[in-house]
Amino acid sequence: MSCYPTSPVNNALGEEGVPILMMGEERFAVAVADAFSRVTSGKQIGACTVMAGLNAAGIQMAYGAVAQAWEDSSPLLVIAEGSGPRPRATRTTTSARLQVRHQVGGEIGRAELVPDYLRRAFTQLRSGRPGPVLLLIPRDLGEYDEAEHPYTTVKGWRTGPDPTT
Repeated sequence: MSCYPTSPVNNALGEEGVPILMMGEERFAVAVADAFSRVTSGKQIGACTVMAGLNAAGIQMAYGAVAQAWEDSSPLLVIAEGSGPRPRATRTTTSARLQVRHQVGGEIGRAELVPDYLRRAFTQLRSGRPGPVLLLIPRDLGEYDEAEHPYTTVKGWRTGPDPTT
């Protein structure tokens, strides 16, 4: 997992023993994850975390690398901090959801929905035209009970000609 600079997900990943590579900028975090997907020909999916909460500058800085992965059909999982509900009268924050609306896998609203959103994200990453998928995870999502809501891997589907002919 590549990241810059911090994400509520990074601590949980560290506790699970996932190696984390700290980059100097958000676009580098995306580029390293993109490179991992490319080197493995999409058989393994590169993943990164960037900031995108109340200050969406992190996802804005990463957008160039995300757009490059989209153009090159490179599967990539980008995990960013969701901002939660925004006050209606303010225009001081920007929406990460609107900036990358073509690649958004969704904003997870409750901890028990994590397996469903990850299944959908990996189905998108492994099926059809490859490209980046963005998951927004709010900082105050709550505790996730893995025993109660287990994650099961998904199989990818790609259309193609009959291999026997």
